[in-house]
Amino acid sequence: MPVFKAEGVILRRQTIGEADRVLTLLTREHGKLRAAARGSRRVTSRLGGRLEPYTRARFLLARGRTLDVIAQVEVVDAFAGIRADLMRSAYAAYVAELADRFLPERDRHEDVFALVCATLGALDLAGEDEAELVTLRFALHLASALGYRPRAGECVGCGRPLPRGGGPGERWAFSPALGGALCPGCAGRNQEAVRTAPGVLAMVAHLLRAPSGQPIRLRIPREQRADLARLVQAHLEYRLEGRLRAPAVIERLRALPPPA
Repeated sequence: MPVFKAEGVILRRQTIGEADRVLTLLTREHGKLRAAARGSRRVTSRLGGRLEPYTRARFLLARGRTLDVIAQVEVVDAFAGIRADLMRSAYAAYVAELADRFLPERDRHEDVFALVCATLGALDLAGEDEAELVTLRFALHLASALGYRPRAGECVGCGRPLPRGGGPGERWAFSPALGGALCPGCAGRNQEAVRTAPGVLAMVAHLLRAPSGQPIRLRIPREQRADLARLVQAHLEYRLEGRLRAPAVIERLRALPPPA
C-alpha cells in the first residue's frame, strides 16, 4: 500500500472490535481524515500511549480501501496540562467537536489546523475562567475562517453602532439567522433573537480581534460569561443545523460539587 506523512491533531477516538481504534485526525496537509490504529488497544502496542485525544503528532499512514492505516506516530505535543484537568479536557473536547463537525473530510484548511493547535496550546496553560474564553475565541475565529463571522459592532438591521456603555436596562440582541447584533428597535421585530446586553456583544467583538494562542486577560462576571457562551453556541448551532454536545457536558461538570 502507498504511504504518506501528515502532521495532525487527534480530534476523536473510537473503539473498534477487541484491539483496534479509529481516529479522526485534523491534519495540516490533507484536512480531516479517519484512520485505523490496528492493535492499538493491546498492552504490547507501540501506538497505544501515543494516541490520546487532542495529541498533536506526526503520522505515517498507509492508504486503505475504506480507511487509511496508522503505521507510525511521533508525538509533537501531548498537551499534558489538558489531560491532567477535567475542565480543560472538556473545553478541548468542545474545540475538537467544532473542528470535526464544521470541516468536511479531505478538505485542506491549514489556517484552521494552526488555529486548533494554537488554541490547544493556550488551553494547556489556562485556568478555568480563561479556558472558557479561549474556547469561545476559538469558536468565533473558526466561524470567521469558514465564512460565518458574526457582526457584533453594529445592528445588522439598521446599521446603528453598538453603544460603548449602553443605557440602563438597554437590551440589544443577537440574531443567529441574520448573523449579527440587533439594536433594541430591530430586536423587537425579531422573535428568534437572543436578548443580551451591549457589553456581551462588545466582548464578541473583542474576542474576534484577539490573536489566537495568546492569553486572555479579561475579567468578566460569571453571568456575562454565561450570556456570551449562549450567544456563541446559538450562532454555531444555527450554522450546523444541530445541537452541540460539549456545552452540555461542560455545564454538568461545572455543577458538580468541588472536591473535598
